Amino acid sequence: MRLTRWRVLWILLTKNFLTCFLPEWAKLVIGLAAILGVGVAGTLLSVADESIVAVLVVILGIGACAVAFAADRWPRRFRWRCPASSLDDQPRLRELVADAARLAGFDALPQVHVSAWAEARAGRTRRGKPILLVGLPLLLAADEAELHTLMVRELLAARRWRWHERWAVHLFAAHHQDWSWLGEETASLRKELWAETRSIVGSERLAAAMRTELLLAGAFNWHVSRYVAPFSRKGGAADVYESFLWKIQMDGLLTRAQPEPAVPDAAEAIDWDAAQPIGDGVALMPVPSGVMSTVPPKPAARLGKVISHKLLGRGGFALGTRPYRMADLPAEEWAAVGEYQREVVLEAAAKLLGREATNLDVVELVVAGRANELEWWHKEQPCPHPTPGICVLLPLFDVALRRKGYVHEHTFAQRELVGPLGDRIDLVRLAAKAERGEPYGILLGGLMTGRDPDADANRLAAESLAHGDPTGWFERLYAESAGGDAIVPWDSRSPHFLLTEWARPGRGRALVVGAGLGDDAEHLAGLGYETVAFDVSQSAVRLAQERFPGSEVRYQVADLLAPPPEWRHAFDLVVEVMTVQALPELLHGRAIAAIAEFVRPGGTLLVIASGREEGGPAFAPPWPLTPSEIGAFATGGLESGKVEDLRDGERHRWRATFHRPA
Repeated sequence: MRLTRWRVLWILLTKNFLTCFLPEWAKLVIGLAAILGVGVAGTLLSVADESIVAVLVVILGIGACAVAFAADRWPRRFRWRCPASSLDDQPRLRELVADAARLAGFDALPQVHVSAWAEARAGRTRRGKPILLVGLPLLLAADEAELHTLMVRELLAARRWRWHERWAVHLFAAHHQDWSWLGEETASLRKELWAETRSIVGSERLAAAMRTELLLAGAFNWHVSRYVAPFSRKGGAADVYESFLWKIQMDGLLTRAQPEPAVPDAAEAIDWDAAQPIGDGVALMPVPSGVMSTVPPKPAARLGKVISHKLLGRGGFALGTRPYRMADLPAEEWAAVGEYQREVVLEAAAKLLGREATNLDVVELVVAGRANELEWWHKEQPCPHPTPGICVLLPLFDVALRRKGYVHEHTFAQRELVGPLGDRIDLVRLAAKAERGEPYGILLGGLMTGRDPDADANRLAAESLAHGDPTGWFERLYAESAGGDAIVPWDSRSPHFLLTEWARPGRGRALVVGAGLGDDAEHLAGLGYETVAFDVSQSAVRLAQERFPGSEVRYQVADLLAPPPEWRHAFDLVVEVMTVQALPELLHGRAIAAIAEFVRPGGTLLVIASGREEGGPAFAPPWPLTPSEIGAFATGGLESGKVEDLRDGERHRWRATFHRPA
């Protein structure tokens, strides 16, 4: 196919490209004019029939159509034209533009407009005066030499290319995967342009400028899809560019961003291997200092509205929308974004597996290297995450941690969460561990629907610890659970299965540490032990006695950190099921030593606990026990017996026995 004016014009007319550049007020006027024309014609026909009723019906019908059309189109209006930049206010930018125009062969200073996207383009007016369009992301983040080079390139194109050639190159850049014939027809235009630009600025400068252009385009488009798109119906985001600049300068976005795909033959011009791996933390360009050091508020707010309108497509804004700041949105709205992304990932996994999928199904797919098989919207977006698997897992971990009370310290650093007790979690690193099949220390669970069973414990523990009381929250939790106002997450209404597997009928005195609602104690009593069960919570003891009236178990209130002295070396069997891990790490040593003291000569201690690696994240509460903490039970004369490191999917548990020689 030949590249002619008529063919390009035909594409613009038939593919609705021209309507993208027609302002909404013009569409509204044209539509109302068409409706009015039909109305006038209908009215004239009705008058010819000399029917007053017909005239009234036509007038009312046309009026209703006009009102309905205006009501539909009015919310879609927005200032579509890129705002002009006053070069008098930007002397350095004026120098760059003037020099670029001189090098490109223009005598007149170009009129400069600021675009919403990371792009640089140029054209000419009917009188031949150059017009330069520069994206605000480039003005903020590209250095002067690179920005100057891009201006020279685009102004050369504006001087040399005719209107249909400019359109053809632009259409191919946007749709090169669909219109390969345009690539063949425009290849010589692009290569001649790059060659002429190289002859003016040098090969290295052109390559560096085009690499920066692609990198900033990828980074900005990801930023828009991640932070702006979920809230686009609110109106125009006023801090799009402010947050983008923060991500670059404070959060290292350009060390992780993926460049936007270039046209197929661009690799030759930019001297860049398209298959070059881009790892986390590898800087493809230094932290920039753009021509604009600060974000201009008025153009930024206007262009933020343009971006939101673009994301909405043909829908437009609803009535009453106002500019808003993403940084001011409440945490609940950001949490809803994570919930939605997680649901989309689960739907993609269900489609791949042919059944309802859980979080653990997604983890297994990622570990098996099948993350790329999940079809979801984010797969087609530019992404700064190291692998598709990490990208898939992030929403799952984000939701799980938020439900444990973790929050984002900074709105635009959604990768890092801070726990109720101040611990910090990097979601990318956590997801990378899961992708490698390593223990990741948090229970993602199944479908995660309904009320979060850990929410009440997390809330009360954080409040209690903030007041310096490490154990007071147990009483509040059990007391509130009695009235149905809280859930005790470890209350399964049955003895722990690791206890029932291990325990055998026996005789002697048994002590259950932190007995809770009594299921473990009742099981030991049923096996023949004279059982004592204690808990620091008076409400827990009362509820256990109410659950098991007439029980042979002796329930009593006691503090593990200050136990009755008569319990020292007093029990043949001591059972500790996940009590130490409910205490802050600083208290683990005292609690472990106290438990070891309960075992009499010839007696046994059974410890059942959640586990984690040394130095691994706790996601507290609880604080799972490390190998060294399990080993610490062998103290005060206790000797270690069998230590079982039990791992089942995402769960890591310990079951360990210790003995005191007779």
